[in-house]
Amino acid sequence: MDDLASIAELIARGDDSAAFARLRAQLGWPHGRDLADGDLPRYLELLGDLASRRDGQILADLAAAVREDPDSPDRLYDLGYALIDAGAPGIAASLLWRCLRLVGDSEEVVCELVSALESALAYRDALDVLEAHAGLRARSFLCRYLYAFNAAMSGQLDLARSALPALAPDTAETEVMRDAIAAMIERGDRIAGALPLDDRDLRGWHYVLTGGLVMHQSPYGYDDPMRGRYAWLHDSLDRIATGLARLAPLLDEVDVECIYAPPGRDHAILARAASVKLGIPLAEWPTIGSPAPGLVVAYDLAALEPADVQRLAQRRPGQILFAHAAPWTQDAPVAPDVTTLLYQSLVAPWSKLAEAGELVVEDVVADLVAATGLEEVDLAADEPARWRELVARAWPPAPGTRSRLWAGGPVPSNRFE
Repeated sequence: MDDLASIAELIARGDDSAAFARLRAQLGWPHGRDLADGDLPRYLELLGDLASRRDGQILADLAAAVREDPDSPDRLYDLGYALIDAGAPGIAASLLWRCLRLVGDSEEVVCELVSALESALAYRDALDVLEAHAGLRARSFLCRYLYAFNAAMSGQLDLARSALPALAPDTAETEVMRDAIAAMIERGDRIAGALPLDDRDLRGWHYVLTGGLVMHQSPYGYDDPMRGRYAWLHDSLDRIATGLARLAPLLDEVDVECIYAPPGRDHAILARAASVKLGIPLAEWPTIGSPAPGLVVAYDLAALEPADVQRLAQRRPGQILFAHAAPWTQDAPVAPDVTTLLYQSLVAPWSKLAEAGELVVEDVVADLVAATGLEEVDLAADEPARWRELVARAWPPAPGTRSRLWAGGPVPSNRFE
């Protein structure tokens, strides 16, 4: 049975998830860019069927339009754009690649293709696309910025450095973009020689790209395929306790007088335990304005409300943002100054109690305060000497604008869909 028939059979059986996974493998990047032209309409028909079954009629209609005219740049572009929004950037990239072959040196199409590749964590491929359009880079600030950004995200900091002089800003927005690249280069220079900055140096690259520190590296699949990140993680009280223990000496270099907990049960649990373990009093989260100097404690960065994230865009003097956990497969508006670990999917240690309606916050806080930390087997990938080198050069962070947390980077990890 060929791939098309097997996908159709899965759809007929109602196994949409397996059908989409197989469709994505064939139509998604990079396989889909080389798909025979005659096969494209057949795959798009299956894509439309899946979209219709998930109340995605607009997407299904766009797929049908491309089936009718697969050489229409406008239809390919519209479908690719919609697929990015729908969370299928790999398929979007294949279609936008076909669109670019038809239109040539189009800034709009190149930038949308690069956006799709970035969302698919294919930074090296995005850099190759921009490399092939030197004329477009010469006349487009955005393309020059994307070239520098994807060079850094691909681990080519020298290439990003060479691209920086061409980023002459002419608006407040382009100044922010230029400054983001300059900050990456400055952070890379700061830790040069202390860390290898190779395709295994998760901590070093995380600092260069975001300005944040990662305290703990997962030992599971460390050599390959995860290289320090977690995929699916059911968290533990001991893992959280290890993070708080490593946070304590960092605070010796910052005058932290209080702890803030952003709104949310999980943040409140962690902040209350941190207050006891670190001996720092809790303060009320402000109803307006931004938290003043102090330690902002979040359990999961991805669980912060957008309004609260916006309050943390600027790092005020004496203010530290600590998130125990942060996602690595999706961007976030701000990067924590320090985080315990990076994950793809996370379950809090107290989630089952909460689901059963048996969660007593005071009991969980007491158990967390009593937790002693991870055993040696779970700390096997933490590289204490490299951690000390990084802290010596990179801590504490200076006041200013916090970087975004960028998904992926030069250190590859397997991720599940």
